[in-house]
Amino acid sequence: MKLDGIAALDPAAVREEHGFVFDAHDRNRSRLIVRYRGTVVERTEEGVSVTGWQKSVYHFGGLNREVPIVLSLRLDEEGLIRSLKIDERSRGSQGRRCDFACLEALCGKKLAGTALEALPEHVSSASELKCLHLYEILSACASFYAYLLSQGLRDGTEQEYLAIRPDDSGLCSDSVHEILGWRDRTEVRLEHRTPPRLGSEKLAESLDALVTVRYNGRAAFSEELRAGDFEGVYAQLNRVFSKCHHLEKEFFALKGRVRFFNSPSMAGLFLLTISHSAVRGLVSRAWKIEKILHWLQTGYGKNPCKGFGG
Repeated sequence: MKLDGIAALDPAAVREEHGFVFDAHDRNRSRLIVRYRGTVVERTEEGVSVTGWQKSVYHFGGLNREVPIVLSLRLDEEGLIRSLKIDERSRGSQGRRCDFACLEALCGKKLAGTALEALPEHVSSASELKCLHLYEILSACASFYAYLLSQGLRDGTEQEYLAIRPDDSGLCSDSVHEILGWRDRTEVRLEHRTPPRLGSEKLAESLDALVTVRYNGRAAFSEELRAGDFEGVYAQLNRVFSKCHHLEKEFFALKGRVRFFNSPSMAGLFLLTISHSAVRGLVSRAWKIEKILHWLQTGYGKNPCKGFGG
């Protein structure tokens, strides 16, 4: 059963089998991007089990790509990582160079013996893991685990779902986040005053739009967005979703740096969605979208592969 795009979680089933991620396909093509993400922390006889996952589903014309990754960590009673496994069905967004073998090589046993709660002190950026997805999932696991400890809790779950779709005048996104049984909803509408100017690589290099945000069914804020280059466009979108992030933190009574949210990724996902209408072709379309994904993950114009050889 799904509630607002979020599945009802059975923590024990999540710990033992991961089919809920690999089998949860979204075939609604009006939603160009769908993302699921979550964390389950559960006490076991051996210590602590932490399962973190992220799955993105992209529908761009003839291109349909699913990017599921599930990590399983085992902690001892002191919170030290004793094992870290990646489900062999996992794969990243950079094609064959980013399959399970690459993900396993990038992470593997490197973090064994590290305290999960203190992981951000050892791995402070995606470049250190050489994979944005692994970084996002592990950061969420560490952040949520630390939150549970701060609340005196031994186990718990959090998960979120978001979908982005185009309309006649721009883009809309709808996201739901559930933390320890409490749920919120964020709706964002981006209405273009003037269509964005796209550069030679099909990335937005201008923005003239009105953004309106509703939070838990009520108007939250609206503002004009204007920028004349790629960096400016990214900064404007990032500022909007930072505000959304703070709305969520206030609702859930969270303080400090909290990493178990999709909202920090939303600027890049909106940029990818803006690009999609300008990308043509069938065979070449997948390559072009992949190239845009590379740049949004690693930086415009930089080496697009953070995996082997990156």
